[in-house]
Amino acid sequence: MDYTEEFETFWTKYPKRWNRDLGGYVKRKKWPAFQKWQRLSQNIRNDCLAKVHLIRRAEGTPRDCVTWINQRGWEDIELEKPKPIPTKLLPIMKVVESAEVNVSNERNRQKDKLGVR
Repeated sequence: MDYTEEFETFWTKYPKRWNRDLGGYVKRKKWPAFQKWQRLSQNIRNDCLAKVHLIRRAEGTPRDCVTWINQRGWEDIELEKPKPIPTKLLPIMKVVESAEVNVSNERNRQKDKLGVR
Protein backbone atom coordinates (compact mmCIF):
# COMPACT_ATOMS: atom_id res chain seq x y z
CA MET A 1 0.00 0.00 0.00
CA ASP A 2 1.26 3.44 -0.88
CA TYR A 3 0.30 6.03 1.70
CA THR A 4 1.03 9.72 1.30
CA GLU A 5 3.85 11.24 3.31
CA GLU A 6 1.39 13.60 4.97
CA PHE A 7 -0.78 10.70 6.15
CA GLU A 8 2.26 8.75 7.40
CA THR A 9 3.21 11.76 9.54
CA PHE A 10 -0.32 11.89 10.96
CA TRP A 11 -0.45 8.13 11.52
CA THR A 12 2.83 7.98 13.44
CA LYS A 13 1.75 10.84 15.72
CA TYR A 14 -1.77 9.50 16.34
CA PRO A 15 -1.79 7.88 19.82
CA LYS A 16 -2.15 4.14 20.22
CA ARG A 17 -5.03 2.74 22.25
CA TRP A 18 -4.32 0.54 25.26
CA ASN A 19 -6.75 -2.25 26.05
CA ARG A 20 -6.81 -2.99 29.79
CA ASP A 21 -8.58 -6.33 29.37
CA LEU A 22 -6.05 -7.68 26.89
CA GLY A 23 -3.09 -5.93 28.48
CA GLY A 24 -1.82 -4.61 25.16
CA TYR A 25 -2.32 -2.12 22.40
CA VAL A 26 -5.32 -2.41 20.08
CA LYS A 27 -4.50 -2.99 16.43
CA ARG A 28 -5.23 0.16 14.46
CA LYS A 29 -6.92 0.08 11.04
CA LYS A 30 -4.55 2.02 8.80
CA TRP A 31 -6.14 1.50 5.37
CA PRO A 32 -9.69 2.66 6.38
CA ALA A 33 -8.14 5.67 8.14
CA PHE A 34 -6.18 6.49 4.98
CA GLN A 35 -9.35 6.29 2.87
CA LYS A 36 -11.10 8.73 5.21
CA TRP A 37 -8.00 10.98 5.23
CA GLN A 38 -8.07 11.18 1.43
CA ARG A 39 -11.62 12.57 1.53
CA LEU A 40 -10.67 15.46 3.84
CA SER A 41 -9.89 18.89 2.43
CA GLN A 42 -6.33 20.20 2.67
CA ASN A 43 -7.36 22.77 5.32
CA ILE A 44 -8.84 20.05 7.52
CA ARG A 45 -5.76 17.85 7.04
CA ASN A 46 -3.55 20.74 8.17
CA ASP A 47 -5.81 21.24 11.19
CA CYS A 48 -5.57 17.53 12.04
CA LEU A 49 -1.77 17.59 11.76
CA ALA A 50 -1.61 20.64 14.02
CA LYS A 51 -3.77 19.02 16.70
CA VAL A 52 -2.78 15.33 16.55
CA HIS A 53 -0.24 15.67 19.39
CA LEU A 54 -2.97 17.06 21.70
CA ILE A 55 -5.41 14.13 21.30
CA ARG A 56 -4.31 12.10 24.33
CA ARG A 57 -4.38 15.15 26.61
CA ALA A 58 -7.83 16.22 25.34
CA GLU A 59 -9.49 12.80 25.35
CA GLY A 60 -7.57 10.61 27.77
CA THR A 61 -8.13 7.31 25.97
CA PRO A 62 -8.11 8.18 22.28
CA ARG A 63 -10.83 7.05 19.91
CA ASP A 64 -9.97 4.82 17.00
CA CYS A 65 -8.46 6.92 14.20
CA VAL A 66 -11.32 6.21 11.76
CA THR A 67 -13.86 7.13 14.44
CA TRP A 68 -11.91 10.30 15.27
CA ILE A 69 -12.01 11.37 11.61
CA ASN A 70 -15.71 10.39 11.19
CA GLN A 71 -16.70 12.32 14.33
CA ARG A 72 -14.61 15.36 13.32
CA GLY A 73 -12.40 15.03 16.38
CA TRP A 74 -10.18 17.95 15.34
CA GLU A 75 -13.09 20.27 16.17
CA ASP A 76 -13.05 19.07 19.80
CA ILE A 77 -9.48 20.27 20.36
CA GLU A 78 -8.55 23.90 20.69
CA LEU A 79 -4.98 25.01 20.15
CA GLU A 80 -3.37 26.95 22.93
CA LYS A 81 -3.17 30.64 22.24
CA PRO A 82 0.37 32.02 22.20
CA LYS A 83 1.37 33.99 25.26
CA PRO A 84 1.49 37.72 24.58
CA ILE A 85 4.84 39.49 24.63
CA PRO A 86 5.23 41.57 27.80
CA THR A 87 4.62 45.24 26.98
CA LYS A 88 7.88 46.34 28.60
CA LEU A 89 9.80 44.30 25.99
CA LEU A 90 7.98 45.65 22.93
CA PRO A 91 9.93 48.94 22.65
CA ILE A 92 13.24 47.07 22.98
CA MET A 93 12.52 44.41 20.37
CA LYS A 94 13.49 45.04 16.78
CA VAL A 95 11.32 43.97 13.84
CA VAL A 96 13.37 42.25 11.17
CA GLU A 97 12.31 41.10 7.72
CA SER A 98 12.46 37.31 7.82
CA ALA A 99 13.81 37.07 4.26
CA GLU A 100 16.88 39.14 5.17
CA VAL A 101 18.05 37.41 8.33
CA ASN A 102 18.60 33.92 9.67
CA VAL A 103 15.75 33.86 12.19
CA SER A 104 17.54 31.75 14.80
CA ASN A 105 20.60 33.97 14.84
CA GLU A 106 18.54 37.14 15.08
CA ARG A 107 16.45 35.68 17.89
CA ASN A 108 19.62 34.77 19.79
CA ARG A 109 21.03 38.28 19.28
CA GLN A 110 17.84 39.78 20.65
CA LYS A 111 17.86 37.44 23.64
CA ASP A 112 21.47 38.34 24.38
CA LYS A 113 20.61 42.04 24.18
CA LEU A 114 17.74 41.52 26.63
CA GLY A 115 19.86 39.33 28.90
CA VAL A 116 17.56 36.33 28.44
CA ARG A 117 18.94 32.83 27.84
